[in-house]
Amino acid sequence: MDLIGPAFVVFAILIVVAIAAVSFEPANPFEHWVRLAERYATERRPSEIGFADQRILFGGKRGRLKPLTPFATIDATIDDFGLWLVCKGVEADQFEPALKIPGTHIRAMGEHGKHRVFELYAEPPVRIAVQGALGQELADRARS
Repeated sequence: MDLIGPAFVVFAILIVVAIAAVSFEPANPFEHWVRLAERYATERRPSEIGFADQRILFGGKRGRLKPLTPFATIDATIDDFGLWLVCKGVEADQFEPALKIPGTHIRAMGEHGKHRVFELYAEPPVRIAVQGALGQELADRARS
């Protein structure tokens, strides 16, 4: 009977470790950009930039949203098709610098502090967080 207590503690620790291992998601935001680029990369650029030098955060369903790098900025444009993202400040040979995401592939997920969070269709989905006028306009478009 005295061994049952420690056995339950060890069993509980093993369960917690197993759950953490299964739900682990890499913290590298470039992996999320690459996942989007596999689906939405384009050589084209929008005719005009609606929101220059945005600090967009990237992440997955679990985990923290992070910027691509401390010095990378993203020019964003919202048009009738959807959302354009053009990354600046990072070597273009590392990944595709421009994405064209259809509006039907963007879903508003709510707010997190000053940021509005959206889920972009990919396998698995990618979350982005934007703030200011870009976040407001994207939220308005996602609702309609």
